[in-house]
Amino acid sequence: MKLFASIITMAFAASALFGGMVSGTVFYDGPETDITVAACVEEGTIEIDLMTIPAAMLTGGPGPYTINEDTLRDGVNYWCMSLMLIGMGVESGNPAGMHPNLVTLTDGSATGVDITLTTSATIGGTITYGGDPGDICINIWDAYNEFMGEEAVLEETFCVGTLNYTLHDIPSGPKKIQAFADLNGNGVLDDGEVSEFFMGPFGEMVIVGGGGFSDTGIDVILGTGVAEAHKPETFKMSVTPNPFNAVCRIDAPAEVEIFDIAGKRVATIPASGTWDGTDEAGNSMPTGVYLARTTFEGKTRSVMLIYAK
Repeated sequence: MKLFASIITMAFAASALFGGMVSGTVFYDGPETDITVAACVEEGTIEIDLMTIPAAMLTGGPGPYTINEDTLRDGVNYWCMSLMLIGMGVESGNPAGMHPNLVTLTDGSATGVDITLTTSATIGGTITYGGDPGDICINIWDAYNEFMGEEAVLEETFCVGTLNYTLHDIPSGPKKIQAFADLNGNGVLDDGEVSEFFMGPFGEMVIVGGGGFSDTGIDVILGTGVAEAHKPETFKMSVTPNPFNAVCRIDAPAEVEIFDIAGKRVATIPASGTWDGTDEAGNSMPTGVYLARTTFEGKTRSVMLIYAK
């Protein structure tokens, strides 16, 4: 998914000057030296709010980084990761990585939180299933689209035919790993077949890449009967069209705030309303990337808007 560069730019622009600190070095031995983002997400976070994630941007490419953010607190565990924004965009296979261990601040800081980026990785794990192991298949979903308020995209299916699996050369980036029992042998998850997603530190999302826990331990437990319907999200937020050049419709169950790349609120629209690219004073905003955010029933969701006049 291109035009991704401002996802964490907005968050890092809004970071506080004082508070907790995480520092380390992002390593990468490939030829690319484009903008690189390092970020830390609190353990147990199911949905990442792009406006509040503690992050730092390295405009010169991989190297030393420091994240200063008042939401980083002593005694709290964090997963720290990094992505490279090649050509001001990120898509599956661009360099990514994750620090292999949980990070905990002591006396307001954590140092030596190094992250290695790669363009692909080997992942594996164990499937618990009471049926025929020969039926086991693994779906790999590219989850970058979810930052745009869209659905994850099925990237590849591997019918491994075993309970202990290893998959090589999986493109780096945020993924969802789904195991299923292919009862009719067609290599596709059909209605009525058992399936479950791996549950990681960010819910169903895992970061495949260098240095991360994702190389092993992608374990999934499958039942032996027909799987229950996948639990629906509390609410969805979608933008149509996106990118847009005149007006977009933002479907959401509550009022929506729109922020510019610096984290400044520029407009507010009603639930399931439209935005015409103007601020609250009626001035036309410049072409660029914006962030729409809404809160409903105690949960916050953010999506990226691409405004191209």
